[in-house]
Amino acid sequence: MGWLMAAHIATLTIWSAGLLYLPVLYMVNRKEHNAETLRRLRVISRVAYTRIASPAAVLAILTGTALVYVADASGAWLAAKLAIVTLMGVFHAYCGHMLALLGHEGQHKAQRHTIAGWQLIVPLLLIPTVLWLVLAKPAFFANMEGGPW
Repeated sequence: MGWLMAAHIATLTIWSAGLLYLPVLYMVNRKEHNAETLRRLRVISRVAYTRIASPAAVLAILTGTALVYVADASGAWLAAKLAIVTLMGVFHAYCGHMLALLGHEGQHKAQRHTIAGWQLIVPLLLIPTVLWLVLAKPAFFANMEGGPW
């Protein structure tokens, strides 16, 4: 189980870094760079999403699922953790959507700059919440055992 836990922590760390890094790439001011720099930025963004963050997300979810079965984990804290991981997955998909818009500056440019602030806040809230749920297994969830889940 040790290697499985190590793999889960490593892939979760890489995925989390991707969720923090991708919005930063998308928020780069396009007016300050030439066409070659913007092309490079699109390539870096695509590689970061498709070859680093997405495989790490899949592996983090698979190893996490395996850990649930191996450790026979259960409880309200697990349901809460899975809800947060689902939100991380939704945000990951949103980053993919933003990647698809990259390079189509025209009508999407104003939209990108208005949502830039929350693009960083979302992973900054989700990642520590998942860590807290896993490491602390908060006591208030203990009172919910035997609930509808």
